Amino acid sequence: MKILFIAGPTKSSVFGLAPLATAAKARGHRIILASSLEGVSAAVGIGVPAYSMTSLTLTELMTLDRAGNDLRIPQNEAELPLFLGGMFGRMAAAGFDRLHDLVTDWRPDLIVGGPHSYVAPMLAGPLGVPCVRHLLTGNTVDREGVHPGVEEELRPELDKLKLDHVPAFDLAVDIFPASLLPEGAGSVQPLRWTPMNEQRPLEPWMFSQGERRRVVVTAGSLATTDHNFGFLLGLVDAFSALDVEVVVAAPDEVAEELRDERGVAHAGWFPLDVVLHTCDLIVHHSGTMTALAALHAGVPQLIIPQESRFIEWAQMLAATHAAITLPPGEDTPDVLAAAGRELLSDPRYVRGAGEIAREIAEMPAPTDVVGVLEELVKA
Repeated sequence: MKILFIAGPTKSSVFGLAPLATAAKARGHRIILASSLEGVSAAVGIGVPAYSMTSLTLTELMTLDRAGNDLRIPQNEAELPLFLGGMFGRMAAAGFDRLHDLVTDWRPDLIVGGPHSYVAPMLAGPLGVPCVRHLLTGNTVDREGVHPGVEEELRPELDKLKLDHVPAFDLAVDIFPASLLPEGAGSVQPLRWTPMNEQRPLEPWMFSQGERRRVVVTAGSLATTDHNFGFLLGLVDAFSALDVEVVVAAPDEVAEELRDERGVAHAGWFPLDVVLHTCDLIVHHSGTMTALAALHAGVPQLIIPQESRFIEWAQMLAATHAAITLPPGEDTPDVLAAAGRELLSDPRYVRGAGEIAREIAEMPAPTDVVGVLEELVKA
């Protein structure tokens, strides 16, 4: 059968859907993954057939309305859900025409969309094919229903399709182990997610451990010298004061600025799925793919959420003793160093991370979930 995967406009959203997409391809199905230009580049880099649905970047979707006028990101937390819903609506609208042309010509048998890909059920309904929501975050608001503001933003497209509202998904696929699901989470199809990322030629340090304990610090793939750079530099300074080997996972242009910082052993865009298995701790911004990659490897985490919508899930992870989560504003050098020492010395965190890693290993494999999707199409 033919399966269309629709990811968000970031590399991480592509990497989130990639294990299921590649499993479907390996099982003999024809697949296409649609994303932004940046997402398409990431998909092609891991061997996934990709289609560009928009040239707009995440920053443009957040800061410009549909007419190209500037938007202000609200500082009031109460206004943020509606603002984000509008952004997800603009994302669906930006890709609507090209995706409509694609499904008209290619006629997929199934559409799988990321948690914010509302264009997926909008296209699947008129086409008469099932639609699956591939969950990628642990946030309650990202997992249930339709975000506020989405349908208002998508009114022109909904009217074009003669729809009153965004149709419901037929099935939710969930990469989170049961112990990390929000209380009252609905019925889902579990999926064992495995880390996917761009690869680079391996160097010996990447798969071997030295004499000192290794700590990875990262602010994710969206870090630039203008965005989250100060946060990343603060992490480097705090952990360089400890007797550890500091490894900075960052885009190359950011890593270039950090390679000469005190205590940094390595910095760059390296394969995290390999390096994590040589690490004792990872310190990060609460990126979901980063956190899940660490859980998969059984590595304890220090999480400093950089977005309020990720705080709830990061605190849930801390409750399992797989991590410590610091509230926003409390990531002072002394507090970071103290948390790092606790995570590196207290065996509870290694046990907690290991228990979740074993739970993940027992979840249904991607090839098994492809079988579930095959049955959904037949139904």
